[in-house]
Amino acid sequence: MKYTGIQVQEILHDIIFNVYGKNPIILHDLWDAAGEKKYIDWLHAHYESILLDFNELFSTTGTPAKVLEISSFLGVVDIALAKMGFDVYTYDRAEFQDNPQLHKLYSAYNVHPSAGNIKDIGKTMLPYPDNYFDAVIFSEVIEHLNINPLPVLQEINRILKPGGIVYITTPNQVNLLNRITMMQGGSLRNSIRTSVTQIDQSQPTICGIHWREYTVKELVELLETTGFGIKKYSFSNTTKKNTSLLLKAIDLFCVVFPRFNNSITIIGTKKEYRPITFWFHDEYIKYYPN
Repeated sequence: MKYTGIQVQEILHDIIFNVYGKNPIILHDLWDAAGEKKYIDWLHAHYESILLDFNELFSTTGTPAKVLEISSFLGVVDIALAKMGFDVYTYDRAEFQDNPQLHKLYSAYNVHPSAGNIKDIGKTMLPYPDNYFDAVIFSEVIEHLNINPLPVLQEINRILKPGGIVYITTPNQVNLLNRITMMQGGSLRNSIRTSVTQIDQSQPTICGIHWREYTVKELVELLETTGFGIKKYSFSNTTKKNTSLLLKAIDLFCVVFPRFNNSITIIGTKKEYRPITFWFHDEYIKYYPN
């Protein structure tokens, strides 16, 4: 069933305000309800964009499309997709997935969770058979990987049906603000203070470091290397309305030149399963003999 854009917005609004708003899921004792609400509100427009795209991509599907979200976290998109008639699966770290309140919510909407560590996917594989899913969502994840992303993308390819899609969103490394920052001598990396926060046990917070951001050309190459064709890609601004004059000027510039926006959405289509025999070793560098 294809929904109107307004219907999709209403489904998301209902879930955010009546499901999560009334029953906040406190993950690993890291947040209070206000913190979780702030996080979800910040991503509201991003969630809406994903749902609208999936509503369009699978509008003519006769049977419910089988969708997996990797690094699903709070599961907002997954609950919304389930309510829209998709057959939804989630995969994330055990400390998130094993939350009793989240499990209860998934059960109520017939969402199927599984747990594992994404950094081990290349070695242990995802817990799904070959050619199983119509789509895999990999949203705001690839930039957080401090491992080579190719084994993960290869596993996504394996579990997708022929013609299935991988839906990736990630920051645009060469967005205009990043370019301005570099021209002023700044860095595109997370601050050293963030690295301290990540490992300091006295600071109970989720600290998501961007280890590697990408250009759209690099994302195309990653997908084509692992057996995907490119269905489409686009650029957007995922932040809320800006208030500073500089950021307002950047927003206006990006309306005319969208490639300078801060976010990339790229959709790959499975063409073939093209396995690479990956070399895993404790050493960081692989040396080749002369």
